[in-house]
Amino acid sequence: MLIKIISATLPVGIVLFSSEYMWRKKLLKGERARKYIHILAGIWMAFWPFYIPFDGIFMLGAMAFTLLLYSRLTNLLHAIYAVKRKTYGELFFALAIIVSAYLAREPWVFTVSILFLALADGGAAVVGRFWGLKNQYLVFGNKNLTKSVTGTAAFVGLAYVSVGIGLVLGGSDVFSGNVAYFVLLPLVMAAIENVSPYGLDNFATPLLATIVFNSLL
Repeated sequence: MLIKIISATLPVGIVLFSSEYMWRKKLLKGERARKYIHILAGIWMAFWPFYIPFDGIFMLGAMAFTLLLYSRLTNLLHAIYAVKRKTYGELFFALAIIVSAYLAREPWVFTVSILFLALADGGAAVVGRFWGLKNQYLVFGNKNLTKSVTGTAAFVGLAYVSVGIGLVLGGSDVFSGNVAYFVLLPLVMAAIENVSPYGLDNFATPLLATIVFNSLL
């Protein structure tokens, strides 16, 4: 079990420390540094249930939440907080790991739910940052909810990729009888991502996905 815990946490630690190193060397900064962690660490953690039991993931999530809260108070991990906008996304991310581990009834449910967060949301941010400057829009006229057409489209596309991964990992039987849910859910996730302020979507999208997938089992 110890070896499994080390194999699960070591890559995440490498991502965190390498991001901090690159931030100090000014190779990464701002949103790029934050999304570097968000995407790489998140995708790795999405597959934890295939070699760590859910109670172990719950404990790791609680440890991550504690570390991130301490870092927010002490500025321990600069790369995570090197953004100008107000966000609590990193704390919501850890809470999503905890709650999804507690609620998910199958490994693939956890995986897809966290991939919505790590792959779809993280990828959308990257696409929006590089190719969305000319097609931005404000949700409810709120500057804190500045989105882009290309970013939202990327979210939807990568959410479908996440669903496809879930089908391969064990959700194909559920999919065959509930196609409409799997088709509509990425669109609903994109809507939630659009209207959630301060990084709340990092918690809301995995939570809703876990609840929906569980209801289909």
